[in-house]
Amino acid sequence: MTSPILRAVPESGPSYDDPSEDLLFELLSDIEAGEGSWLIIERLSDPTSQTYAQALRREDGIYVVERREGRADEHVTTDVADMRAAHALLTGWAFQLPRWDSDHDWSPVTS
Repeated sequence: MTSPILRAVPESGPSYDDPSEDLLFELLSDIEAGEGSWLIIERLSDPTSQTYAQALRREDGIYVVERREGRADEHVTTDVADMRAAHALLTGWAFQLPRWDSDHDWSPVTS
């Protein structure tokens, strides 16, 4: 058996190893339905646990999407209008799709 590559961790419910694109959509749909407000996808190959993408749904329906590639200076954020846009970014990051992040303005996350 191979080790998982990704782990999806929703605010409510269990975590899932190697989630599919469809499962990520379902987890975001749960957020839309009021079951939690965030979803984190971790890349498990990073022993520091600091490589991840996450989405947070604000009360106004806007999603704040962040990604971090290990180091604090590689932690950026963008806002998207809805769940489908958040899903596109999370799946693009998770499955390392070409140009997945090129159509968004990313800003550094500051502490």
